[in-house]
Amino acid sequence: MITPWRRAVEYAAVVTLPSWLWGVAVLNVGAGGEWPAEPLFPLVAVAVLTVVRKALPALSRWRTATIDTSVYAVVYLLSLVASGLWAGDGPADAVDWAFVMMTVALLDLQFLMALGLCAWRYDRLVPTAPSGRLSGGPRVV
Repeated sequence: MITPWRRAVEYAAVVTLPSWLWGVAVLNVGAGGEWPAEPLFPLVAVAVLTVVRKALPALSRWRTATIDTSVYAVVYLLSLVASGLWAGDGPADAVDWAFVMMTVALLDLQFLMALGLCAWRYDRLVPTAPSGRLSGGPRVV
């Protein structure tokens, strides 16, 4: 069963924004007030996760969460590499820094938070009938 657009966008936003903001907050405390994150990441991640949820059927809760967290991590990595290249770093330095930041995201539990949010919002992906409506019996109000 394919997820409706509205639910896919809502799911992607609920997964991306809190986990990304958590990572920014943790890094901001450690960096002394700097903005250590790529600001375009949340927009790209919401767009990519929305397309993934529209293209793939919802599997089991944890398989869907694992796939979506993996997509989130890849988009995060690519946005960090692009940010490093845009800042004028060489390709080797941009990739190295991106993997350092990926390690930091693992340690500050950003990816774990994304995984938990994916699993928590899974029920919004799968359209379900209200209780008692599948049996074919009278509708209970």
